[in-house]
Amino acid sequence: MDNANWTTRWEVLREMMGTSSSPRRKAVNAFLQSRPCVMYWGDSWFSTPLYLNLAKQSMLRIDGMAMLVGKPGATAAGLFTASQIRNYADRLKNNPFDVLCLSAGGNDELSERLQAMFAPWLTATPPAKLTALQAFDRVLDLRTLDRVRDRYTAVLDGLAPVIKKRKDFRVIGHTYALLERIGQPADLTVGNIGLIAWVKDNVGPWLWPTMRRVLSTKEEAKTFSHLLLRDGFRDHVLVPLQQANAGLFSFADFTSTPEAATGAFWNDEIHPTQDGFEVLAKQLNRQIRSVLPAAKQGAIT
Repeated sequence: MDNANWTTRWEVLREMMGTSSSPRRKAVNAFLQSRPCVMYWGDSWFSTPLYLNLAKQSMLRIDGMAMLVGKPGATAAGLFTASQIRNYADRLKNNPFDVLCLSAGGNDELSERLQAMFAPWLTATPPAKLTALQAFDRVLDLRTLDRVRDRYTAVLDGLAPVIKKRKDFRVIGHTYALLERIGQPADLTVGNIGLIAWVKDNVGPWLWPTMRRVLSTKEEAKTFSHLLLRDGFRDHVLVPLQQANAGLFSFADFTSTPEAATGAFWNDEIHPTQDGFEVLAKQLNRQIRSVLPAAKQGAIT
């Protein structure tokens, strides 16, 4: 199976497509009769440049065309702004995309956002400890997950012109795999991320530096992260989105991936290794395949 013809630049996509009446456009349209055109829009799981991330592993298993946009470390609010939604909706409408894959929300509950949520506990003397469930209830009470869902809803609402033009257009999200290596910074080795490892500073962790002052142990922090990703992001964000947008939005669920329960799956606290992303890409591609027209499904592995 050939790789997808993909780019991160819209001007390159325009060149790939050709003008509306050109022989190139005629050839591309014929090509896409049996192959998909996919756009990936997301945070580091889609856009990290250090190694083959989830989007790139997905594209390696697609015979078609693809566009990749996003920003590592971005929140859902930072990615899915009103102006970007309008911009990308227009581009999706005017190019023959079949599927939009979204990846955002994990960063909204990490780093300085997590510090802000638990500021009263971080400054308490003596330190006040919570259970994992109490900490998760705190996140729910602050409605940060609701705000993430609102940004996804804004994307889906903004795609109305695309859906009106192409009834088979679909949107796919994904959960995150349940974390295993709490407190682990990135393994910056040549084998993991290439020669850039020689000059790259340490990366991460993003959850444990805050939660070690709120929870008693790393095991409690792992339980908290699982609640956050499964009961929180999956059940409070993605499931309601799928229910409210039946036929348009669905998601790949990585929360039961057995390989993720091993340390070798993870490059750091929140990012799988290149091989770990390969495992998840196969699941993502099954979801992509399931929403494509029958004539295009054979182009996905």
